[in-house]
Amino acid sequence: MKKTISVILALIMFLMLTACGNNNKHIGQAKTPSGSAVMQGQDYKDVIERFKEKGFVNIKTEKIEDLITGWLTSDGEVEEVLVGGDVNYSPDQWVDANTEVIIRYHTFPEETTENTETEITENTETAEEEILENLTIENCPELAYILDTKNEFDPQIKNFATKYKGRNIEFDGYTASVLPHENYTTRFDYLICYGDYEGPISGPNFQINNVNYTDLHLVGSNVPDTFGTGINIHIIAEVVGYNSGSGIFEIKPIKITIRS
Repeated sequence: MKKTISVILALIMFLMLTACGNNNKHIGQAKTPSGSAVMQGQDYKDVIERFKEKGFVNIKTEKIEDLITGWLTSDGEVEEVLVGGDVNYSPDQWVDANTEVIIRYHTFPEETTENTETEITENTETAEEEILENLTIENCPELAYILDTKNEFDPQIKNFATKYKGRNIEFDGYTASVLPHENYTTRFDYLICYGDYEGPISGPNFQINNVNYTDLHLVGSNVPDTFGTGINIHIIAEVVGYNSGSGIFEIKPIKITIRS
């Protein structure tokens, strides 16, 4: 009976890894959307989302503070987009996901925004979010604590997830489990644990839920052909939330590199 179960488990893992292997052609890459000329005139926030959907992770914006009340150009309207410094980039081209994208858009000069108090508040909040550094064990004692705890249901884990929801955390970990998401063959749920594979066990059960390989944002020169269990990684991820019943700490990957 044990031998039969082992054979079945091995077969399942082989099928998973085979399915994974078919999606590795563009690991760590993103596909350019429409060209800069097509993006011109669109709202810059919509353009940001289009590049995110295509897998880009290094997106920046530049203001052109030239609007005057009465002009035809709308606030937030895109002037041009540069991919890797090239305004004449080609659409539907695969490039490194970390390639710099700069979106230049029109807006009002700060000194003439008398009736745009709401907009100023939004811009200020966005600027504050952009300068927030990733939480690490060096700069955040609370993260250091939950990663070191031996109790996966430690109440401090839930407190941390609630307090820092939406913030990015950064730590060394490993893939503890990889399972298909529901009945999909190309989408998976990853269990990520703190530390090194086969090392001491501590910290929450982090889960990356319902993703394909592009969603993982794997970068670096040593990205493996298959991304299964037992791989040591360095991960930057956004805090999504914590399920007290299951003890699952859900995160969203921002960037994953493979540790030797």
